[in-house]
Amino acid sequence: MKFAFGFLVLYVSAIFAWSAPEGVRLRGNVVDEDGKPVAGLEIRIQSPDQQVFVTQSDAAGLFAYSASVAGNYRFSCNKSGFFRVTAQAFELKEGLNQISFTVNHETEIHEKVEVYSTDESIQPLVTSHQETLIAREIRDIPVSSTHDLRNSLEVLPEVVRDNSGQLHIAGGRTAETQYLLDGFDIGDPVTGNFSARVNVDSVRSAQVESGRYSSQYGNAGAGVLTMDTAVGDDQWRAGATNFLPGVSLEQGIHLSSWYPRLTLSGPIHKDRAWFSEALSIQRTFSLVQNLPSNANSITQWAGDNMLRTQIKLTPKNMLQGSFLYNQLNASHIGLSPFSPISTTQKLRLYRSFVSLKDQMWSGRTFYEIGIAVDSSHTESRPQGSEPYELTPNGSSGNYFEARHQDTRRWQALGSMSKPSRHWHGTHDLQFGFNASEIEWNQVSRRSSIEVIRADGTVAQQTEFFGPVQFNLSDALAGAYAHDVWHVVRPLVLQFGIKADWDRVTQRITPSPRVSANILPFKSDRAKLSVAWGIFVQPLTLSNLGPAYDQQRSDLFYQLPPKPLLIGPVISRFQLPDDGLRQPRFYTMSLGWEEAIGGNSHVGFDVTQRNGRLGLAYEQFAHNNNENIFLLQNNRRDRYRSVQFSFRHSFSDQASISANYTRSGTRSNRVFDYSLQTIVFTPQQSGPLNWDAPNRFISSGWAPAPLWGLFLSYFFEYRTGFPFSIVNEQQQAVGQANQTRFPDYLSLNVGIEKRVHLFTKNWAVRLTILNVTSRSNPDSVINNVDSPDFMKFAGGSKRALSARVRLVG
Repeated sequence: MKFAFGFLVLYVSAIFAWSAPEGVRLRGNVVDEDGKPVAGLEIRIQSPDQQVFVTQSDAAGLFAYSASVAGNYRFSCNKSGFFRVTAQAFELKEGLNQISFTVNHETEIHEKVEVYSTDESIQPLVTSHQETLIAREIRDIPVSSTHDLRNSLEVLPEVVRDNSGQLHIAGGRTAETQYLLDGFDIGDPVTGNFSARVNVDSVRSAQVESGRYSSQYGNAGAGVLTMDTAVGDDQWRAGATNFLPGVSLEQGIHLSSWYPRLTLSGPIHKDRAWFSEALSIQRTFSLVQNLPSNANSITQWAGDNMLRTQIKLTPKNMLQGSFLYNQLNASHIGLSPFSPISTTQKLRLYRSFVSLKDQMWSGRTFYEIGIAVDSSHTESRPQGSEPYELTPNGSSGNYFEARHQDTRRWQALGSMSKPSRHWHGTHDLQFGFNASEIEWNQVSRRSSIEVIRADGTVAQQTEFFGPVQFNLSDALAGAYAHDVWHVVRPLVLQFGIKADWDRVTQRITPSPRVSANILPFKSDRAKLSVAWGIFVQPLTLSNLGPAYDQQRSDLFYQLPPKPLLIGPVISRFQLPDDGLRQPRFYTMSLGWEEAIGGNSHVGFDVTQRNGRLGLAYEQFAHNNNENIFLLQNNRRDRYRSVQFSFRHSFSDQASISANYTRSGTRSNRVFDYSLQTIVFTPQQSGPLNWDAPNRFISSGWAPAPLWGLFLSYFFEYRTGFPFSIVNEQQQAVGQANQTRFPDYLSLNVGIEKRVHLFTKNWAVRLTILNVTSRSNPDSVINNVDSPDFMKFAGGSKRALSARVRLVG
């Protein structure tokens, strides 16, 4: 496609003889290259007398315009992530005119200069708090590992990544976010975590919504992460990144981490069928500080493949299919400064995701229906069969557990977006449903654990007994209705209701939501948004699993030569006899956005979220020889945040942004008891492990006036994460999570140069990671009985990384 804007159909309807309407009316709809409606597209129509009308497309991609005279008009449109269309001429005739057109997502095209869009416009119909990364931001902002989308997501102010690598959106637990890939749920079927891998070069955009998102997202308690991937068009496109391996000189010469990525897309049948293929291979080699040079490396091989196809069955019916495959082999999972190689695990993982979706128009109503199946197999094995020992300074021996698990999820979804209805204003209606079936099979074989004192004597011994295998399943279903009511020009109301059913709870849970936009200025350069809603969080099978797993037996010893002190103490997990209720959140939020001048944007957001009926295991000791951990709806999580944001676009290829967030993430049930890591302390309240009260991030990119260089940076400062202090009996000392890691600070700088070589265009980038070389530890000895108590380790020093990319 030579142009960012392509008219698919342009026709003028005849004047109805029986009505003979006066004036000029235009009804239009806008879709992307996948045939999907594009909502929130800023549309500018310039009349023959130079008057400019500004509107935005609704959820169904529809818009309307009325004029007094026929003639030649000009059309422009703008939305971040799409190529900008400027002053395209078209003719309007007397009566009703209908128009349908396509806008294209940004891609790197080198036959001519393309005009990128900016995101400084206010969207009057959007009430949700949205933060979006488009493809060029994912590609250009320098983060620690550009092959992993989770690293790029950290540049969004609502996203925090904890010391274990898990994402937390708007202060929520990882499983409290809904992760969507091209509209389908891609979160782990059992845990709800985000573990799927997709070639980042195929991702067109990644958007995070929190606080005010609509009722169509039924499985999202704290936020939504939607990822949109590319599909081919009538042009052949190929790309390659990091196809040359690098060499590291750290502690000798060896092959460094290598992340080659390949993309290929094009037509299967021109104007009818297309495909895109994105392949990624990851060889991760990392060195752990403070370990011997011959036993401090982690080598991990992984790969993913994403194949998408699209067939235009008719001009108004598009069929899409996708296949995602992930594979992982790793040898030293869990290696850390306090856990040597012998204590690590070998891991093998296979995961496949297949989806089919049909998108169709019937008149001006858009329908979407799809099905998908997600299957995975995971094996983890210890390095040997020696006893696993926990010492005051870490661990030794061989890990105690070997696990095999298989998961599968079937899901179906459907939606219908109606054209505007008129009743005391305009109403944009949307309806939809979702359904899923989840299966989980696990086999675990566990050996003993010994807790060793600093003097080498045994303080505690743990054994496991009972069935090693269990099977669990669940089914979920939901339906929703959503109305965007444009009452008058300065007021937009949104109402939504979602009803969810879960086989575990055997209940239908409604979740109403309401929000409003107030536009105080005629130019729509500012917007005040307020919202309240109930957001349901589905039960995950990982919450129920411990009640079907093995039991645990612990013996506690006094110092020699004294005999056994307590035991055996039997610990078991169980579910309540009267069943469980659906966890939910009550969320209120307020936001202010304003466009300043033509290129700046400022924002202010306040969020208050209160969790009710959250699931947590509560410890009950019937006597000195038995501990029962009962799953109950007793957890109350609380999140408060105030966020200030600023961004300025110098041009479509130069921008800077800054965000400061003051937040608090707390719970009345901090401990997550599990069979493997029981803390023999009753539940306590306190901050959660990813709580970061102060966080400031800033990023930017711009072409340099010297040698055609392209510069970019990413800066992050945040308060250190909290952690708990324990003693050698694995009991919490003091209040939970009352101690923190040192504050985190990192600055990454990227320098890129475009060169033309061998008839191709190449982009060569050098990135300086952690310019200040701040240690930023992520591990600590938190055992108060250790001689190295409060010793911090981990993190990474200043480093260099290089990237070579074929761009056309």
